[in-house]
Amino acid sequence: MPLHLLNLLNISKKEIFSLIDLANNFKSENMSEYRQENLFPDKTVASIFCEPSTRTKLSFQIAAHNLGVRFLDFDLDNSSIQKGETLEDTIEAMAIMGVDMCVLRHPESSIHELAKKFTRIQFINAGEGSVGHPSQALLDLMTIKESKDKFENLKIAIVGDLDHSRVVSSFMEAIQIVGYKSITFCGHPDLCKNYIDNSIGMFEPDLEIALQEADVVMALRIQNERLAEKLSISSSDYIERFQLNIDSLKPANKDVILLHPGPVNFGIELSKEVVELDNCKIKNQIFNGVGMRMAILTKLFSQT
Repeated sequence: MPLHLLNLLNISKKEIFSLIDLANNFKSENMSEYRQENLFPDKTVASIFCEPSTRTKLSFQIAAHNLGVRFLDFDLDNSSIQKGETLEDTIEAMAIMGVDMCVLRHPESSIHELAKKFTRIQFINAGEGSVGHPSQALLDLMTIKESKDKFENLKIAIVGDLDHSRVVSSFMEAIQIVGYKSITFCGHPDLCKNYIDNSIGMFEPDLEIALQEADVVMALRIQNERLAEKLSISSSDYIERFQLNIDSLKPANKDVILLHPGPVNFGIELSKEVVELDNCKIKNQIFNGVGMRMAILTKLFSQT
Protein backbone atom coordinates (compact mmCIF):
# COMPACT_ATOMS: atom_id res chain seq x y z
CA MET A 1 0.00 0.00 0.00
CA PRO A 2 1.35 3.50 -0.82
CA LEU A 3 2.44 5.93 1.90
CA HIS A 4 -0.72 7.95 1.21
CA LEU A 5 -4.31 7.08 0.39
CA LEU A 6 -5.11 9.47 -2.45
CA ASN A 7 -6.94 7.06 -4.76
CA LEU A 8 -7.15 3.33 -5.38
CA LEU A 9 -5.29 3.15 -8.68
CA ASN A 10 -2.09 1.67 -7.22
CA ILE A 11 -3.65 -0.74 -4.73
CA SER A 12 -3.83 -4.46 -5.44
CA LYS A 13 -6.67 -6.89 -4.87
CA LYS A 14 -4.58 -8.58 -2.18
CA GLU A 15 -4.08 -5.27 -0.38
CA ILE A 16 -7.82 -4.50 -0.47
CA PHE A 17 -8.71 -7.89 1.02
CA SER A 18 -5.96 -7.42 3.61
CA LEU A 19 -7.52 -4.11 4.68
CA ILE A 20 -10.96 -5.74 4.94
CA ASP A 21 -9.54 -8.57 7.05
CA LEU A 22 -7.71 -6.12 9.31
CA ALA A 23 -10.84 -4.00 9.74
CA ASN A 24 -12.82 -7.09 10.74
CA ASN A 25 -10.10 -8.12 13.18
CA PHE A 26 -10.60 -4.88 15.09
CA LYS A 27 -14.20 -5.85 15.87
CA SER A 28 -15.02 -7.07 19.35
CA GLU A 29 -15.92 -10.70 20.00
CA ASN A 30 -19.65 -10.00 19.74
CA MET A 31 -19.01 -7.91 16.58
CA SER A 32 -20.98 -4.97 18.02
CA GLU A 33 -18.13 -2.52 18.55
CA TYR A 34 -14.43 -1.97 17.87
CA ARG A 35 -11.61 -2.69 20.29
CA GLN A 36 -9.41 0.11 21.58
CA GLU A 37 -5.75 -0.68 21.04
CA ASN A 38 -3.03 1.81 21.91
CA LEU A 39 -0.94 1.07 18.80
CA PHE A 40 0.24 4.54 17.75
CA PRO A 41 0.43 6.88 20.78
CA ASP A 42 3.31 8.75 19.15
CA LYS A 43 1.33 9.71 16.03
CA THR A 44 -0.69 12.88 15.41
CA VAL A 45 -3.45 13.18 12.82
CA ALA A 46 -5.02 16.48 11.78
CA SER A 47 -8.32 16.54 9.94
CA ILE A 48 -9.02 19.45 7.60
CA PHE A 49 -12.57 19.38 6.30
CA CYS A 50 -13.30 22.24 3.91
CA GLU A 51 -16.76 20.79 3.28
CA PRO A 52 -19.37 19.51 5.76
CA SER A 53 -19.16 15.89 6.87
CA THR A 54 -20.62 13.67 9.57
CA ARG A 55 -19.83 10.02 8.85
CA THR A 56 -16.38 10.38 7.32
CA LYS A 57 -15.09 12.93 9.81
CA LEU A 58 -16.42 11.22 12.93
CA SER A 59 -15.34 7.74 11.83
CA PHE A 60 -11.77 8.92 11.23
CA GLN A 61 -11.78 10.59 14.64
CA ILE A 62 -13.13 7.49 16.40
CA ALA A 63 -10.72 5.27 14.45
CA ALA A 64 -7.77 7.41 15.54
CA HIS A 65 -8.97 7.40 19.16
CA ASN A 66 -9.31 3.60 19.10
CA LEU A 67 -5.70 3.31 17.95
CA GLY A 68 -4.30 5.70 20.55
CA VAL A 69 -3.57 8.40 17.95
CA ARG A 70 -3.66 12.09 18.87
CA PHE A 71 -6.42 13.60 16.72
CA LEU A 72 -6.61 17.32 15.92
CA ASP A 73 -9.96 18.50 14.59
CA PHE A 74 -8.86 21.59 12.67
CA ASP A 75 -11.41 24.39 13.12
CA LEU A 76 -11.57 25.92 9.67
CA ASP A 77 -13.96 28.73 10.62
CA ASN A 78 -11.68 30.01 13.40
CA SER A 79 -8.37 29.54 11.63
CA SER A 80 -6.06 31.91 9.79
CA ILE A 81 -7.52 30.64 6.52
CA GLN A 82 -10.33 33.09 7.27
CA LYS A 83 -7.66 35.84 7.23
CA GLY A 84 -6.31 34.81 3.84
CA GLU A 85 -3.78 32.13 4.78
CA THR A 86 -3.52 29.47 2.09
CA LEU A 87 -4.12 25.78 2.66
CA GLU A 88 -0.46 25.16 1.82
CA ASP A 89 0.64 27.60 4.54
CA THR A 90 -1.64 25.88 7.03
CA ILE A 91 -0.30 22.41 6.25
CA GLU A 92 3.29 23.67 6.32
CA ALA A 93 2.67 25.02 9.83
CA MET A 94 1.21 21.65 10.85
CA ALA A 95 4.28 19.85 9.49
CA ILE A 96 6.61 22.13 11.46
CA MET A 97 4.57 21.46 14.63
CA GLY A 98 4.90 17.70 14.20
CA VAL A 99 1.68 16.55 12.58
CA ASP A 100 2.23 13.13 10.98
CA MET A 101 -0.89 12.80 8.85
CA CYS A 102 -3.52 15.03 7.27
CA VAL A 103 -7.04 13.77 6.53
CA LEU A 104 -8.32 16.24 3.96
CA ARG A 105 -11.70 16.94 2.41
CA HIS A 106 -11.73 19.71 -0.17
CA PRO A 107 -14.10 20.86 -2.92
CA GLU A 108 -11.20 20.87 -5.39
CA SER A 109 -8.64 18.23 -6.35
CA SER A 110 -5.63 19.61 -4.49
CA ILE A 111 -4.46 16.72 -2.34
CA HIS A 112 -2.16 15.17 -4.95
CA GLU A 113 -0.03 18.30 -5.26
CA LEU A 114 0.03 18.73 -1.48
CA ALA A 115 1.31 15.17 -1.04
CA LYS A 116 4.13 15.88 -3.50
CA LYS A 117 5.11 19.11 -1.75
CA PHE A 118 4.92 18.06 1.90
CA THR A 119 6.89 14.84 2.07
CA ARG A 120 6.99 14.75 5.89
CA ILE A 121 3.20 14.32 6.14
CA GLN A 122 1.04 11.42 5.02
CA PHE A 123 -2.24 12.31 3.36
CA ILE A 124 -5.62 10.61 3.25
CA ASN A 125 -8.16 11.74 0.70
CA ALA A 126 -11.45 12.12 2.62
CA GLY A 127 -13.28 13.42 -0.45
CA GLU A 128 -12.09 15.72 -3.23
CA GLY A 129 -14.64 17.50 -5.40
CA SER A 130 -16.40 14.92 -7.53
CA VAL A 131 -13.10 13.12 -8.17
CA GLY A 132 -12.70 10.57 -5.40
CA HIS A 133 -13.44 9.22 -1.93
CA PRO A 134 -11.27 6.09 -1.58
CA SER A 135 -11.97 5.17 2.05
CA GLN A 136 -15.72 5.18 1.29
CA ALA A 137 -15.17 2.76 -1.59
CA LEU A 138 -13.15 0.45 0.67
CA LEU A 139 -15.81 0.35 3.37
CA ASP A 140 -18.42 -0.28 0.67
CA LEU A 141 -16.43 -3.31 -0.52
CA MET A 142 -16.15 -4.46 3.09
CA THR A 143 -19.94 -4.21 3.45
CA ILE A 144 -20.59 -6.09 0.22
CA LYS A 145 -18.15 -8.86 1.20
CA GLU A 146 -20.14 -9.47 4.40
CA SER A 147 -23.15 -10.54 2.31
CA LYS A 148 -21.71 -11.82 -0.97
CA ASP A 149 -19.21 -14.62 -1.55
CA LYS A 150 -17.50 -13.52 -4.76
CA PHE A 151 -17.28 -10.10 -6.34
CA GLU A 152 -16.83 -11.72 -9.75
CA ASN A 153 -20.44 -13.00 -9.64
CA LEU A 154 -22.08 -9.68 -8.81
CA LYS A 155 -24.52 -7.74 -10.94
CA ILE A 156 -24.33 -4.18 -9.66
CA ALA A 157 -26.68 -1.25 -10.28
CA ILE A 158 -25.76 2.34 -9.36
CA VAL A 159 -28.64 4.82 -9.29
CA GLY A 160 -28.73 8.60 -8.87
CA ASP A 161 -26.56 11.64 -9.52
CA LEU A 162 -23.53 9.93 -11.01
CA ASP A 163 -21.84 12.96 -12.55
CA HIS A 164 -21.40 14.80 -9.25
CA SER A 165 -20.51 11.79 -7.09
CA ARG A 166 -16.98 11.29 -5.81
CA VAL A 167 -18.26 8.07 -4.22
CA VAL A 168 -19.00 6.38 -7.54
CA SER A 169 -15.65 7.52 -8.98
CA SER A 170 -13.69 5.70 -6.28
CA PHE A 171 -16.08 2.74 -6.25
CA MET A 172 -15.40 2.19 -9.95
CA GLU A 173 -11.65 2.18 -9.25
CA ALA A 174 -12.16 -0.38 -6.49
CA ILE A 175 -14.63 -2.71 -8.18
CA GLN A 176 -12.42 -3.03 -11.25
CA ILE A 177 -9.67 -4.34 -8.97
CA VAL A 178 -11.72 -6.96 -7.10
CA GLY A 179 -13.96 -7.91 -10.04
CA TYR A 180 -17.65 -7.89 -10.98
CA LYS A 181 -20.02 -9.56 -13.43
CA SER A 182 -21.83 -6.47 -14.72
CA ILE A 183 -22.51 -2.86 -13.80
CA THR A 184 -25.55 -0.85 -14.84
CA PHE A 185 -25.68 2.91 -14.36
CA CYS A 186 -29.14 4.41 -13.96
CA GLY A 187 -30.49 7.90 -13.43
CA HIS A 188 -31.78 10.96 -15.19
CA PRO A 189 -29.63 11.59 -18.29
CA ASP A 190 -29.02 15.18 -17.13
CA LEU A 191 -27.17 13.76 -14.11
CA CYS A 192 -25.39 10.87 -15.85
CA LYS A 193 -23.79 12.46 -18.91
CA ASN A 194 -20.36 11.00 -18.09
CA TYR A 195 -21.79 7.48 -17.88
CA ILE A 196 -24.12 7.30 -20.90
CA ASP A 197 -21.23 6.17 -23.10
CA ASN A 198 -18.58 4.39 -21.03
CA SER A 199 -16.37 1.30 -21.25
CA ILE A 200 -17.05 -0.02 -17.75
CA GLY A 201 -20.78 -0.74 -17.72
CA MET A 202 -24.09 -0.05 -19.39
CA PHE A 203 -26.28 3.04 -18.97
CA GLU A 204 -29.98 2.28 -18.61
CA PRO A 205 -32.42 5.13 -17.87
CA ASP A 206 -35.29 2.74 -17.10
CA LEU A 207 -35.02 1.79 -13.40
CA GLU A 208 -37.00 -1.43 -13.76
CA ILE A 209 -34.64 -2.70 -16.47
CA ALA A 210 -31.54 -1.47 -14.63
CA LEU A 211 -32.44 -3.44 -11.50
CA GLN A 212 -33.19 -6.75 -13.22
CA GLU A 213 -31.55 -9.53 -11.17
CA ALA A 214 -29.25 -7.05 -9.43
CA ASP A 215 -27.20 -8.39 -6.51
CA VAL A 216 -26.04 -4.99 -5.26
CA VAL A 217 -27.84 -1.66 -5.64
CA MET A 218 -26.03 1.53 -4.69
CA ALA A 219 -28.11 4.68 -4.37
CA LEU A 220 -26.40 8.05 -4.67
CA ARG A 221 -27.45 11.27 -3.04
CA ILE A 222 -29.52 13.71 -5.07
CA GLN A 223 -28.81 17.30 -4.11
CA ASN A 224 -32.22 18.92 -3.75
CA GLU A 225 -31.17 22.05 -5.59
CA ARG A 226 -30.32 20.03 -8.70
CA LEU A 227 -33.91 18.84 -9.03
CA ALA A 228 -34.99 22.44 -9.48
CA GLU A 229 -32.04 23.81 -11.41
CA LYS A 230 -30.56 21.03 -13.53
CA LEU A 231 -33.35 18.66 -14.50
CA SER A 232 -36.00 18.88 -17.16
CA ILE A 233 -38.48 16.98 -14.94
CA SER A 234 -40.17 17.85 -11.67
CA SER A 235 -39.30 16.43 -8.28
CA SER A 236 -42.40 14.25 -8.30
CA ASP A 237 -41.51 12.86 -11.74
CA TYR A 238 -37.99 12.06 -10.56
CA ILE A 239 -39.34 10.20 -7.55
CA GLU A 240 -41.74 8.22 -9.73
CA ARG A 241 -39.02 7.23 -12.19
CA PHE A 242 -35.92 6.76 -10.02
CA GLN A 243 -36.77 6.40 -6.34
CA LEU A 244 -35.69 3.13 -4.73
CA ASN A 245 -38.58 1.75 -2.73
CA ILE A 246 -40.11 -1.63 -1.94
CA ASP A 247 -41.93 -1.78 -5.28
CA SER A 248 -39.11 -0.54 -7.49
CA LEU A 249 -36.65 -3.04 -5.96
CA LYS A 250 -38.81 -6.04 -6.94
CA PRO A 251 -36.93 -6.73 -10.23
CA ALA A 252 -33.69 -7.23 -8.26
CA ASN A 253 -32.69 -10.58 -6.76
CA LYS A 254 -34.38 -11.47 -3.48
CA ASP A 255 -31.07 -11.33 -1.63
CA VAL A 256 -30.08 -7.99 -3.15
CA ILE A 257 -28.29 -5.60 -0.80
CA LEU A 258 -28.90 -1.86 -0.84
CA LEU A 259 -26.14 0.66 -0.15
CA HIS A 260 -26.10 4.44 0.22
CA PRO A 261 -23.07 6.53 1.27
CA GLY A 262 -25.25 9.07 3.10
CA PRO A 263 -26.63 11.43 3.97
CA VAL A 264 -29.91 10.08 2.60
CA ASN A 265 -32.64 12.33 1.26
CA PHE A 266 -35.57 10.21 2.36
CA GLY A 267 -38.50 10.63 0.06
CA ILE A 268 -36.20 11.43 -2.88
CA GLU A 269 -33.63 8.73 -3.68
CA LEU A 270 -34.95 6.29 -1.05
CA SER A 271 -38.24 5.69 0.68
CA LYS A 272 -38.13 5.36 4.46
CA GLU A 273 -39.62 1.87 4.24
CA VAL A 274 -36.60 0.32 2.50
CA VAL A 275 -34.31 1.25 5.38
CA GLU A 276 -36.20 -1.23 7.57
CA LEU A 277 -35.53 -4.11 5.16
CA ASP A 278 -32.88 -6.68 6.06
CA ASN A 279 -31.48 -6.10 2.57
CA CYS A 280 -30.61 -2.48 3.44
CA LYS A 281 -27.00 -2.26 4.62
CA ILE A 282 -26.68 1.49 5.23
CA LYS A 283 -26.19 1.03 8.99
CA ASN A 284 -23.55 -1.62 8.26
CA GLN A 285 -21.72 0.89 6.07
CA ILE A 286 -21.67 3.42 8.91
CA PHE A 287 -20.37 0.82 11.38
CA ASN A 288 -17.79 -0.53 8.92
CA GLY A 289 -16.52 3.00 8.32
CA VAL A 290 -14.82 2.99 11.72
CA GLY A 291 -13.17 -0.40 11.20
CA MET A 292 -11.99 0.32 7.68
CA ARG A 293 -10.50 3.64 8.73
CA MET A 294 -8.75 1.95 11.65
CA ALA A 295 -7.29 -0.46 9.11
CA ILE A 296 -6.22 2.35 6.78
CA LEU A 297 -4.51 4.30 9.57
CA THR A 298 -2.77 1.13 10.78
CA LYS A 299 -1.47 0.21 7.32
CA LEU A 300 -0.21 3.73 6.59
CA PHE A 301 1.45 4.27 9.98
CA SER A 302 3.06 0.82 9.83
CA GLN A 303 5.08 1.96 6.81
CA THR A 304 6.75 4.87 8.58
